[in-house]
Amino acid sequence: MKIRVSLATASLLQLKNYALKANPTTLYFLLSGECKGDCLYCTHRKGYLSRVRWPEFDFENVKDKIKKSDAKRICIQCPYGEEYIKMLEKVVREMGNEKPVSVSITAISKEEMEMLYDAGVERVGIGLDCATEEIFNRWKKGVPSWNAYMKALANAKKIFGNATCHLIIGLGESDEEAINLMKKLSRKGIKIALFAFFAKNVTAVDLSRYRAMQIARYFIEKGKGKFYFDDEKLSEMEIPYFSKEAFITSGCPDCNRPFYNERVTKIYNYPYLLNDEEAKKALKEARKYARIYIASE
Repeated sequence: MKIRVSLATASLLQLKNYALKANPTTLYFLLSGECKGDCLYCTHRKGYLSRVRWPEFDFENVKDKIKKSDAKRICIQCPYGEEYIKMLEKVVREMGNEKPVSVSITAISKEEMEMLYDAGVERVGIGLDCATEEIFNRWKKGVPSWNAYMKALANAKKIFGNATCHLIIGLGESDEEAINLMKKLSRKGIKIALFAFFAKNVTAVDLSRYRAMQIARYFIEKGKGKFYFDDEKLSEMEIPYFSKEAFITSGCPDCNRPFYNERVTKIYNYPYLLNDEEAKKALKEARKYARIYIASE
């Protein structure tokens, strides 16, 4: 049996020798096979997810390497197709309970989620990706409906006690639409994993806008912050304090997915805690996009 491994994970496990600018704190795997979905932004058919390449390795060899790794979590990406959930269950069981396991899935049934929970999955991330149903229908083809994804997120929260929703910024949503979705999900206890749209080998989102969205996500999940819009564009926000953590990769615990949707030379999601200079620069970028009032200043 073969399994795909992200380049950074392959290097961390000494399956390959690549120079790493930042070590992944999670081990990332992708089930082999073609995805039955046809999402217009996805690079899976080219052997990638976003800008990351996933070469194949023998699963038995990979399992041995996992036991020796000091990474904190395992994340398994699952293509869409009815045969993959059984395959995913088998892979999770064979990996054992060495580390907590997250799986990244599409909308699946409650029964399939319960099967994954029994196999040892600790939490799931669901690739809703789009901020509204209209945008979803424009970009996501050959997969379950918007309503099925929303139901799957609710089921995941009930079954696993937690859930993560993947949201891509840059698919045509307004700031207000993105922030409204984040608020809606956060009220239900669902975390947001924020991504920047990567297309034609470049990150196709203005960095200053993305920085503002990162700050919004951070404080929405804290139940704080006020947000104001001008024709659906974020014009200003009020936050109680400033935190470097707003700009770190968001999602499951210990997931830093280094340079998943950006080049090393222009970081969108920091895979490590920023130093003071980087944090100051990130806040300055956000303030190019919207007025930000910090109560503690």
